Amino acid sequence: MRLLPGEYIEGLRRLDKIYRGQLQQLVKEYGLTPGEMAVLLFLHNNAPDLDTATDIVRCRDLSKALVARSVESLRQKGYVTLERDRRDRRVVHLALSEQSRPISREIDRRQKLLWRRLGEGIDPDVLNAAFETLSRLIQNAQNNVTGEDAHANE
Repeated sequence: MRLLPGEYIEGLRRLDKIYRGQLQQLVKEYGLTPGEMAVLLFLHNNAPDLDTATDIVRCRDLSKALVARSVESLRQKGYVTLERDRRDRRVVHLALSEQSRPISREIDRRQKLLWRRLGEGIDPDVLNAAFETLSRLIQNAQNNVTGEDAHANE
């Protein structure tokens, strides 16, 4: 059964809602704000490749103020550490602390469980092809919004 383009978008929204619902339980369990959870989740999934507040703002489309408040609160709670870049003192790298390991393990467990459930009955090769295609669709959408031409060098 082939869906209409709008139905794909709506399906992705539903997946996002399910994913956020899984993690919302962690927000309550650990007394975190949604902003703090967004920062922890981002670092868990992307550090050390993407590990600055600027990376979080850019990739997650969150406000600078929300990210700054969340990072400071997480620092005070002992969940993240901050370290200035050795080459550019203006850049501050964020890292999950030892104290955040229980949250990280639970994020990992819930993500794996969700992906296992979503992939039930789907051949691994087909699932990988779908993820590659979805990654390209997302990249094309981002390029369309930023005005970049993905085919400029072809």
